[in-house]
Amino acid sequence: MEIPEMKVREFVDEVASKSPTPGGGAVGATVAALGAALIEMVANLTIGKKGYEDYEAEMERIVAESEYRRKRLLESADDDIKAFDEVMKAFKLPKNTSEEKEERKKVLQESLKKACEVPYELAREISKLCPLAESVSKFGNKNAKSDAESAVALLEAAFSCALANVEINLKSIKDPEFVSSMREAVLELKGKVDKCVANCKQN
Repeated sequence: MEIPEMKVREFVDEVASKSPTPGGGAVGATVAALGAALIEMVANLTIGKKGYEDYEAEMERIVAESEYRRKRLLESADDDIKAFDEVMKAFKLPKNTSEEKEERKKVLQESLKKACEVPYELAREISKLCPLAESVSKFGNKNAKSDAESAVALLEAAFSCALANVEINLKSIKDPEFVSSMREAVLELKGKVDKCVANCKQN
């Protein structure tokens, strides 16, 4: 069953099982989706409320965008599982001859890059949600301030999950140019997210 279709208890039980998937990447994507849902909720609780008329259009925009990203994040939880499965398949390829060894090495490296790109995309999605969290933290309904703070905490945690999953795959990738480029891209995202989270906490 795909993660977006699972009940919460089923998902949690599956994470706790002996199976390596769903693991940290899928959990991070799900947590980020919950962060997006809280952003959406705070925006919804702001729309139509007295004293927040000036922010109505912004909150409506946030509702639409956070809903879109929430759905994408849940789908990306499945992408993480698929990427891990491909790595495991590559490890199981035969290596009896020099040709088989070369083919196995090639497929393994390709699958590791994909397994690295999936959590990187999760990190990118989170970086796009952070400005929305900043807006609801600053301009959203003050009665839902704790929900905005919770959203920020979830996004921060999910971002750490994404980076951990990028890094563990980078350690096994032999392409120095790919590794360097990915680390630079991650560092850039981290700067944006860290700044945004700090701004949210000041509101």
